[in-house]
Amino acid sequence: MTIRAGRKAGAVYSALAPDMKKLQGKNERLDISLQKPFIAFSVETDDLASFRANLNSYLRLADASLKCIENPTL
Repeated sequence: MTIRAGRKAGAVYSALAPDMKKLQGKNERLDISLQKPFIAFSVETDDLASFRANLNSYLRLADASLKCIENPTL
């Protein structure tokens, strides 16, 4: 999954990266990387429900971060 946002990608990455290690469970591997102008999410797990939950959470967090950057009056 990638988010094309140019300079905004760096801000979203900075907002999400610190939480990625905290949210990682025992049987999963989570990673986020900044490959300008993209943000790449990596979710590895044997549990499909865990995969879906993690991916949905990170996409929502990225969307919320991007909305705050684009409209700081929210």
